[in-house]
Amino acid sequence: MNIKKLCGYMVVSAALTCGVALVLSSRGVLARSLAPRPALASRSWQLNFSFSKPQRMQVVVGHGQHAHVVTCFYLRYTVVNNTGRDIFFVPRFEMVTDTGRVIPATVDISGHLFAAIRHRTGDAFLINPMLVAGRLLQGKDYARDSVAVFMGLTTKDRGFKIFVSGLSGETAVQANPLTGKPVVLHKTLLLHYSVPGEAINMRPHPILLSKTWVMR
Repeated sequence: MNIKKLCGYMVVSAALTCGVALVLSSRGVLARSLAPRPALASRSWQLNFSFSKPQRMQVVVGHGQHAHVVTCFYLRYTVVNNTGRDIFFVPRFEMVTDTGRVIPATVDISGHLFAAIRHRTGDAFLINPMLVAGRLLQGKDYARDSVAVFMGLTTKDRGFKIFVSGLSGETAVQANPLTGKPVVLHKTLLLHYSVPGEAINMRPHPILLSKTWVMR
């Protein structure tokens, strides 16, 4: 093969490679642009949700030789129904760490742990996560105060995101990219935190980086 033909093949190959890359890139941008987003003016109901900064606790679980220390974070929150009608409130909390681990909130927490959390918050009316779900009446007089508890974090987790669903009735349908089947997405609150301090032996204090609504 002479030099001219070889150069021609190289040019064609490079052009094809660039073309494929551009197509894949454009598809990625298109997919992100077509991803459902919460409506700017939703007609569905939405509960008022306020929260405090996540707090870290270390607790001993197990007994005897099986006893060990587990680190947990708890997020104290208050939910109020000002929608104009009673709502069946079923919250769902999920944490995604910056190391890629997915940690659902522990609902069935021990009485010892819940008592310790309630003592630290100083709120004698704090509701156990096992009992918070149910019909939520209208008005601040029927507000519910509870906590979402996440177990098993390590010092390697330098940040995390907390997804809170069950606060809105807004939904959207999108095709699953793998199966093509429709998937129902729900309007979900996303809280993004950074956790500095551990590397220099300081008590970590989560810092809220962003608070946004997403469809998930």
